[in-house]
Amino acid sequence: MGLIFKARGNSSFGIFLIRFVIGMIFIVAGAKKAMNVEAFIGYVKSLGILSDNLSFIFGFILPFAEIFFGAFFLIGFMTPLTSFVLSIFELVFIFSYSQLYVNVPAYSISPIAYNLLMLACTLTVMFSGAGAVSFDVLLDRKKKETRQINIVGETQPPPTPPQTPAQMVNEPVIKDAEFTETK
Repeated sequence: MGLIFKARGNSSFGIFLIRFVIGMIFIVAGAKKAMNVEAFIGYVKSLGILSDNLSFIFGFILPFAEIFFGAFFLIGFMTPLTSFVLSIFELVFIFSYSQLYVNVPAYSISPIAYNLLMLACTLTVMFSGAGAVSFDVLLDRKKKETRQINIVGETQPPPTPPQTPAQMVNEPVIKDAEFTETK
C-alpha cells in the first residue's frame, strides 16, 4: 500500500529529478543559443520588445547565463539563489511570450504553459531546498560542525548582591569543563 498511498517519505529523489530535468533544459537551450549567438541576437531584436542596444546585451548574455545557472541548478549549488534567478528568467519568458502569442488556437497548448510549469518547478525547489543529492548538502555539513561542552563537577549560581529586576539573571558557575569537537 505504501507505493499507492504515500503521504510521507523522502522527497530528496523527487527534488533531484526536478533539478536534473530543469537544469538540463536550461543547459541545452543555452547551448543551442550560444552556438549561434548572432542569430539569437537578431531574433531578440526582431521581437521588438527591447531597444536595439538592450536586445544586443540581452541576446548576448542570456545563452551563457542559462548554461551557467542551469549547471548550478543541476548540481544543487547555491540552490535558493539559483532557483530565484531561473524563476526571474521564466517570468521574463512568460511576459515576452504573452506579447507574442496573443491569438493561440483554443485546442493547442500555449508556450506560456510550458514556462509556467518550469516556473512552478523552480519555485518548488527554491522553497523546499536542494535535497540530499546536492552540493548544498556538502556545504551545510561544514557549517554544522559544533562544539560540545561537557561540564565536570557541580554548578552553583554565584552569590549576588541585590540587583534591579533587569539585572536578576542567575548564571551558573562552571568549575571545570572539557571541550570536544564533533564533525
